[in-house]
Amino acid sequence: MTSEYFRDVMKLVFAGSPQLAADALAEVAKHHEVVLVLTMPDSPVGRKRVLTPTPVATQADLLGLTVRKMRKFDDEVVQEISAMGAEAGVVVAFGALIPRAALDLFRWLNLHYSLLPNWRGASPLQHSILFGTGQGLTIFELDEGMDTGPILATEAMAYEPDQTAGELLPIVTQAGIVRLLEVLETMPEARAQKGEATFAPKISRQDSRLNFEDEADFNHRKVMAFNPEPMAWCEISGEPMRVLRSRSLGSTNWDGLGGSDLAPGELELSQGRLLACCANGTRLELVEVQPAGKKPMGAVAWFRGQDPGVKLD
Repeated sequence: MTSEYFRDVMKLVFAGSPQLAADALAEVAKHHEVVLVLTMPDSPVGRKRVLTPTPVATQADLLGLTVRKMRKFDDEVVQEISAMGAEAGVVVAFGALIPRAALDLFRWLNLHYSLLPNWRGASPLQHSILFGTGQGLTIFELDEGMDTGPILATEAMAYEPDQTAGELLPIVTQAGIVRLLEVLETMPEARAQKGEATFAPKISRQDSRLNFEDEADFNHRKVMAFNPEPMAWCEISGEPMRVLRSRSLGSTNWDGLGGSDLAPGELELSQGRLLACCANGTRLELVEVQPAGKKPMGAVAWFRGQDPGVKLD
Protein backbone atom coordinates (compact mmCIF):
# COMPACT_ATOMS: atom_id res chain seq x y z
CA MET A 1 0.00 0.00 0.00
CA THR A 2 1.25 3.49 -0.73
CA SER A 3 1.14 6.28 1.83
CA GLU A 4 -0.40 8.85 -0.53
CA TYR A 5 -3.93 7.90 0.50
CA PHE A 6 -3.38 8.52 4.21
CA ARG A 7 -2.84 12.23 4.78
CA ASP A 8 -5.19 12.85 7.72
CA VAL A 9 -4.75 10.95 10.96
CA MET A 10 -8.02 10.10 12.70
CA LYS A 11 -8.70 8.95 16.24
CA LEU A 12 -10.44 5.59 15.96
CA VAL A 13 -12.08 2.90 18.06
CA PHE A 14 -11.41 -0.55 16.62
CA ALA A 15 -13.68 -3.54 17.33
CA GLY A 16 -12.78 -7.08 16.26
CA SER A 17 -11.74 -10.50 17.51
CA PRO A 18 -10.26 -13.15 15.09
CA GLN A 19 -6.98 -13.17 13.18
CA LEU A 20 -8.41 -11.45 10.11
CA ALA A 21 -9.44 -8.55 12.36
CA ALA A 22 -5.98 -8.51 13.97
CA ASP A 23 -4.46 -8.12 10.49
CA ALA A 24 -6.80 -5.20 9.82
CA LEU A 25 -5.96 -3.59 13.18
CA ALA A 26 -2.22 -3.76 12.48
CA GLU A 27 -2.67 -1.99 9.14
CA VAL A 28 -5.14 0.63 10.38
CA ALA A 29 -2.83 1.47 13.30
CA LYS A 30 -0.04 2.33 10.82
CA HIS A 31 -2.07 5.23 9.47
CA HIS A 32 -4.43 6.32 12.25
CA GLU A 33 -4.46 6.71 16.02
CA VAL A 34 -6.37 3.80 17.55
CA VAL A 35 -7.43 5.14 20.95
CA LEU A 36 -9.34 2.02 22.08
CA VAL A 37 -9.62 -1.61 20.97
CA LEU A 38 -12.76 -3.62 21.74
CA THR A 39 -12.57 -7.41 21.59
CA MET A 40 -14.12 -10.55 23.06
CA PRO A 41 -12.89 -11.89 26.43
CA ASP A 42 -10.23 -14.60 26.67
CA SER A 43 -11.63 -18.05 25.86
CA PRO A 44 -10.46 -21.63 26.56
CA VAL A 45 -8.41 -23.15 23.74
CA GLY A 46 -7.09 -26.66 23.14
CA ARG A 47 -7.46 -29.87 25.08
CA LYS A 48 -6.20 -28.27 28.27
CA ARG A 49 -8.71 -25.42 27.85
CA VAL A 50 -6.11 -22.73 28.43
CA LEU A 51 -7.63 -19.24 28.61
CA THR A 52 -6.30 -17.45 25.52
CA PRO A 53 -6.77 -13.84 24.38
CA THR A 54 -8.26 -13.15 20.96
CA PRO A 55 -5.80 -12.45 18.13
CA VAL A 56 -6.99 -8.82 18.21
CA ALA A 57 -6.16 -8.53 21.92
CA THR A 58 -2.72 -10.00 21.26
CA GLN A 59 -2.10 -7.62 18.36
CA ALA A 60 -3.28 -4.63 20.40
CA ASP A 61 -0.89 -5.53 23.21
CA LEU A 62 2.00 -5.72 20.72
CA LEU A 63 1.06 -2.25 19.48
CA GLY A 64 0.70 -0.87 23.00
CA LEU A 65 -2.98 -0.02 22.54
CA THR A 66 -5.67 0.23 25.20
CA VAL A 67 -7.87 -2.89 25.14
CA ARG A 68 -11.36 -3.44 26.51
CA LYS A 69 -12.52 -7.08 26.60
CA MET A 70 -16.30 -7.47 26.62
CA ARG A 71 -19.17 -9.55 25.23
CA LYS A 72 -21.76 -6.82 25.01
CA PHE A 73 -22.06 -3.09 25.29
CA ASP A 74 -23.34 -1.71 28.57
CA ASP A 75 -23.49 1.87 29.88
CA GLU A 76 -19.96 1.61 31.26
CA VAL A 77 -18.52 0.57 27.90
CA VAL A 78 -20.40 3.32 26.07
CA GLN A 79 -19.12 5.91 28.55
CA GLU A 80 -15.56 4.62 28.13
CA ILE A 81 -15.83 4.92 24.35
CA SER A 82 -17.29 8.41 24.64
CA ALA A 83 -14.40 9.55 26.83
CA MET A 84 -11.74 8.54 24.27
CA GLY A 85 -12.41 11.42 21.88
CA ALA A 86 -12.65 9.15 18.84
CA GLU A 87 -13.86 10.43 15.47
CA ALA A 88 -15.03 7.09 14.03
CA GLY A 89 -15.24 3.37 14.75
CA VAL A 90 -13.98 0.47 12.65
CA VAL A 91 -15.53 -3.00 12.97
CA VAL A 92 -14.06 -6.20 11.53
CA ALA A 93 -15.62 -9.49 12.69
CA PHE A 94 -16.30 -8.27 16.20
CA GLY A 95 -19.02 -10.70 17.25
CA ALA A 96 -21.46 -8.39 19.08
CA LEU A 97 -24.07 -5.87 18.02
CA ILE A 98 -23.33 -2.21 18.64
CA PRO A 99 -26.29 -0.48 20.34
CA ARG A 100 -27.88 2.83 19.47
CA ALA A 101 -26.13 4.66 22.31
CA ALA A 102 -22.73 3.79 20.83
CA LEU A 103 -23.82 4.34 17.23
CA ASP A 104 -24.85 7.88 18.15
CA LEU A 105 -21.30 8.79 19.24
CA PHE A 106 -19.79 8.74 15.72
CA ARG A 107 -19.83 6.78 12.44
CA TRP A 108 -18.99 3.08 12.69
CA LEU A 109 -17.55 1.50 9.53
CA ASN A 110 -17.85 -2.24 9.01
CA LEU A 111 -15.94 -4.56 6.65
CA HIS A 112 -18.39 -7.14 5.32
CA TYR A 113 -17.43 -10.21 3.26
CA SER A 114 -20.03 -9.98 0.47
CA LEU A 115 -21.66 -7.44 -1.82
CA LEU A 116 -24.57 -6.16 0.22
CA PRO A 117 -27.49 -6.63 0.29
CA ASN A 118 -26.39 -10.14 -0.74
CA TRP A 119 -25.66 -12.33 2.26
CA ARG A 120 -26.41 -10.29 5.33
CA GLY A 121 -25.52 -12.21 8.48
CA ALA A 122 -22.88 -14.38 10.11
CA SER A 123 -21.40 -16.30 7.14
CA PRO A 124 -21.38 -14.09 4.03
CA LEU A 125 -18.14 -15.42 2.53
CA GLN A 126 -19.25 -19.05 2.79
CA HIS A 127 -22.65 -18.34 1.26
CA SER A 128 -21.17 -16.32 -1.61
CA ILE A 129 -18.94 -19.31 -2.42
CA LEU A 130 -21.79 -21.80 -2.04
CA PHE A 131 -24.24 -19.97 -4.29
CA GLY A 132 -21.82 -18.06 -6.53
CA THR A 133 -23.49 -14.69 -5.91
CA GLY A 134 -22.50 -11.53 -4.05
CA GLN A 135 -18.79 -12.35 -4.25
CA GLY A 136 -16.70 -9.46 -3.00
CA LEU A 137 -16.71 -7.04 -0.08
CA THR A 138 -18.57 -4.03 1.23
CA ILE A 139 -17.59 -1.20 3.57
CA PHE A 140 -20.79 0.11 5.10
CA GLU A 141 -21.94 2.32 7.94
CA LEU A 142 -23.54 0.45 10.83
CA ASP A 143 -27.08 1.10 11.91
CA GLU A 144 -29.29 -0.89 14.27
CA GLY A 145 -30.24 -3.49 11.66
CA MET A 146 -28.36 -6.66 10.71
CA ASP A 147 -25.99 -5.44 7.96
CA THR A 148 -28.61 -3.00 6.69
CA GLY A 149 -26.63 0.26 6.87
CA PRO A 150 -25.75 2.51 3.93
CA ILE A 151 -22.83 1.56 1.68
CA LEU A 152 -19.56 3.51 1.52
CA ALA A 153 -17.52 1.31 -0.84
CA THR A 154 -17.68 -2.06 -2.58
CA GLU A 155 -15.33 -4.31 -4.52
CA ALA A 156 -16.64 -7.16 -6.65
CA MET A 157 -14.44 -10.25 -6.79
CA ALA A 158 -14.57 -13.51 -8.76
CA TYR A 159 -13.51 -16.53 -6.70
CA GLU A 160 -11.72 -19.43 -8.33
CA PRO A 161 -13.64 -22.74 -8.10
CA ASP A 162 -10.83 -24.44 -6.21
CA GLN A 163 -10.39 -21.76 -3.53
CA THR A 164 -11.61 -22.66 -0.05
CA ALA A 165 -13.14 -20.16 2.34
CA GLY A 166 -10.00 -20.43 4.44
CA GLU A 167 -7.81 -19.52 1.47
CA LEU A 168 -10.07 -16.66 0.38
CA LEU A 169 -10.42 -15.07 3.79
CA PRO A 170 -6.98 -13.38 3.90
CA ILE A 171 -7.28 -12.36 0.23
CA VAL A 172 -10.63 -10.63 0.76
CA THR A 173 -9.41 -9.16 4.06
CA GLN A 174 -6.40 -7.51 2.42
CA ALA A 175 -8.58 -6.04 -0.32
CA GLY A 176 -11.02 -4.87 2.36
CA ILE A 177 -8.29 -3.15 4.37
CA VAL A 178 -7.32 -1.11 1.30
CA ARG A 179 -10.94 -0.06 0.74
CA LEU A 180 -11.38 0.69 4.44
CA LEU A 181 -8.37 2.99 4.55
CA GLU A 182 -9.55 4.76 1.40
CA VAL A 183 -12.94 5.33 3.01
CA LEU A 184 -11.31 6.73 6.16
CA GLU A 185 -9.32 9.10 3.96
CA THR A 186 -12.21 10.38 1.84
CA MET A 187 -15.32 9.68 3.96
CA PRO A 188 -17.56 9.41 0.87
CA GLU A 189 -21.28 10.01 0.97
CA ALA A 190 -23.10 6.84 1.95
CA ARG A 191 -25.74 5.36 -0.35
CA ALA A 192 -28.67 3.18 0.61
CA GLN A 193 -28.52 -0.53 -0.15
CA LYS A 194 -30.52 -1.49 -3.23
CA GLY A 195 -31.86 -4.81 -4.42
CA GLU A 196 -33.30 -7.90 -2.81
CA ALA A 197 -31.51 -8.99 0.35
CA THR A 198 -30.30 -12.54 0.92
CA PHE A 199 -29.30 -13.91 4.29
CA ALA A 200 -26.32 -15.91 5.54
CA PRO A 201 -27.09 -17.42 8.96
CA LYS A 202 -24.56 -19.24 11.09
CA ILE A 203 -23.65 -22.57 9.46
CA SER A 204 -24.59 -25.78 11.23
CA ARG A 205 -22.91 -29.14 10.83
CA GLN A 206 -26.03 -30.42 9.07
CA ASP A 207 -25.74 -27.59 6.51
CA SER A 208 -22.31 -28.90 5.51
CA ARG A 209 -23.41 -32.48 4.87
CA LEU A 210 -22.99 -33.51 1.24
CA ASN A 211 -26.10 -34.72 -0.55
CA PHE A 212 -25.32 -36.88 -3.56
CA GLU A 213 -28.88 -36.35 -4.79
CA ASP A 214 -27.63 -32.82 -5.63
CA GLU A 215 -25.46 -32.19 -8.70
CA ALA A 216 -21.68 -32.33 -8.43
CA ASP A 217 -21.19 -28.57 -8.89
CA PHE A 218 -23.21 -27.76 -5.77
CA ASN A 219 -21.52 -30.45 -3.69
CA HIS A 220 -18.12 -29.15 -4.76
CA ARG A 221 -19.06 -25.62 -3.72
CA LYS A 222 -20.04 -27.04 -0.32
CA VAL A 223 -16.59 -28.55 0.03
CA MET A 224 -14.95 -25.21 -0.79
CA ALA A 225 -17.31 -23.05 1.27
CA PHE A 226 -17.10 -25.10 4.45
CA ASN A 227 -13.33 -25.63 4.56
CA PRO A 228 -11.95 -25.10 7.20
CA GLU A 229 -15.12 -24.83 9.28
CA PRO A 230 -17.25 -26.89 9.80
CA MET A 231 -15.96 -29.04 6.88
CA ALA A 232 -18.12 -30.82 4.32
CA TRP A 233 -18.85 -34.43 5.23
CA CYS A 234 -20.79 -37.54 4.33
CA GLU A 235 -21.29 -41.00 5.83
CA ILE A 236 -19.80 -44.35 4.96
CA SER A 237 -21.21 -47.43 6.69
CA GLY A 238 -22.78 -45.17 9.28
CA GLU A 239 -19.50 -43.39 10.12
CA PRO A 240 -18.80 -39.74 9.22
CA MET A 241 -16.06 -38.84 6.75
CA ARG A 242 -14.89 -35.34 5.97
CA VAL A 243 -14.27 -34.28 2.38
CA LEU A 244 -11.51 -31.68 2.43
CA ARG A 245 -10.84 -31.24 -1.28
CA SER A 246 -12.80 -32.03 -4.40
CA ARG A 247 -13.30 -31.11 -8.06
CA SER A 248 -16.49 -31.00 -10.03
CA LEU A 249 -16.44 -32.55 -13.46
CA GLY A 250 -19.15 -30.14 -14.52
CA SER A 251 -22.77 -30.72 -15.42
CA THR A 252 -22.04 -33.52 -17.89
CA ASN A 253 -24.08 -36.71 -17.50
CA TRP A 254 -21.18 -39.14 -17.28
CA ASP A 255 -23.52 -42.12 -16.99
CA GLY A 256 -24.93 -41.30 -20.39
CA LEU A 257 -21.50 -40.90 -21.98
CA GLY A 258 -19.86 -43.95 -20.49
CA GLY A 259 -22.70 -46.38 -20.42
CA SER A 260 -22.41 -46.83 -16.65
CA ASP A 261 -25.42 -46.64 -14.40
CA LEU A 262 -24.26 -45.60 -10.93
CA ALA A 263 -26.61 -44.46 -8.20
CA PRO A 264 -25.93 -41.25 -6.27
CA GLY A 265 -23.16 -41.86 -3.74
CA GLU A 266 -21.62 -44.82 -5.57
CA LEU A 267 -17.91 -44.58 -6.38
CA GLU A 268 -15.69 -45.46 -9.32
CA LEU A 269 -12.02 -45.13 -10.21
CA SER A 270 -11.44 -43.44 -13.57
CA GLN A 271 -7.97 -42.64 -14.91
CA GLY A 272 -6.51 -42.53 -11.41
CA ARG A 273 -9.29 -40.36 -10.00
CA LEU A 274 -11.96 -41.28 -7.45
CA LEU A 275 -15.39 -40.15 -8.65
CA ALA A 276 -18.61 -40.03 -6.68
CA CYS A 277 -21.85 -40.17 -8.65
CA CYS A 278 -24.20 -37.23 -8.01
CA ALA A 279 -27.57 -36.18 -9.42
CA ASN A 280 -28.18 -36.43 -13.17
CA GLY A 281 -25.10 -38.57 -13.69
CA THR A 282 -22.69 -35.76 -12.72
CA ARG A 283 -19.42 -36.67 -11.03
CA LEU A 284 -17.65 -35.21 -8.01
CA GLU A 285 -13.95 -36.05 -7.86
CA LEU A 286 -12.87 -36.69 -4.28
CA VAL A 287 -9.30 -35.42 -3.83
CA GLU A 288 -8.66 -35.44 -0.08
CA VAL A 289 -10.75 -37.05 2.67
CA GLN A 290 -10.53 -37.62 6.41
CA PRO A 291 -12.25 -40.72 7.78
CA ALA A 292 -13.42 -40.62 11.40
CA GLY A 293 -10.51 -40.89 13.83
CA LYS A 294 -7.84 -40.69 11.10
CA LYS A 295 -5.62 -38.07 9.52
CA PRO A 296 -6.39 -36.49 6.14
CA MET A 297 -5.39 -38.67 3.20
CA GLY A 298 -5.64 -38.86 -0.57
CA ALA A 299 -9.06 -40.08 -1.63
CA VAL A 300 -7.72 -42.74 -4.01
CA ALA A 301 -5.49 -44.23 -1.30
CA TRP A 302 -8.49 -44.31 1.07
CA PHE A 303 -10.70 -45.99 -1.52
CA ARG A 304 -8.22 -48.78 -2.23
CA GLY A 305 -8.57 -49.88 1.38
CA GLN A 306 -12.36 -50.18 1.18
CA ASP A 307 -14.60 -53.14 0.44
CA PRO A 308 -16.00 -53.43 -3.11
CA GLY A 309 -19.30 -51.64 -3.65
CA VAL A 310 -18.76 -49.09 -0.90
CA LYS A 311 -21.28 -46.23 -1.09
CA LEU A 312 -21.37 -42.73 0.36
CA ASP A 313 -24.49 -41.36 2.02
